[in-house]
Amino acid sequence: MEFGQHLRNNIESEYGSDPYLDYNRLDEIIRIVSETAPANVDLTNLRVSLTTPPPTNAQGFLTRNKETRDDNDASKNYTDETFIKMMDEQIAKVEKFTLEQVTTLRAKIKKIEARLKNETKKKIIKKIEEEADQIAAEFLRLEKYVNLNFMGFHKILKEHDEHIPRNP
Repeated sequence: MEFGQHLRNNIESEYGSDPYLDYNRLDEIIRIVSETAPANVDLTNLRVSLTTPPPTNAQGFLTRNKETRDDNDASKNYTDETFIKMMDEQIAKVEKFTLEQVTTLRAKIKKIEARLKNETKKKIIKKIEEEADQIAAEFLRLEKYVNLNFMGFHKILKEHDEHIPRNP
């Protein structure tokens, strides 16, 4: 099973898909950049050509005439810098969500600790322990979220390095 599908299958319904790594979009950027990357120059087989070479942009990628460009092609004009920028955005998104969740869970723990210090009735203490168990389960869900995203970042960077090895 490919990781994009694994990620979709393991999204925590309580969180929704928004805070997760957008693995498929990053994978698409890698695929497009690797297909459009300029080839290495073969210095052993040089020929003189009297034809005009196709136009390229500053990065050496082929450009198309405006007449032949589809509206969809404009959104797919990705570079390696696009991938790196998207990775930074995804890391920031995951980090922000994680910190928000940790802050919320820590506040819940402090409230429970305060209630537990002032309580002596066993029945209420038992209820507080059940609430603490629920918070522990929330921490485990958050840990699963973090591990899943970490694995996704690891895999997408590995795929980047395999498909676009010329860039550090």
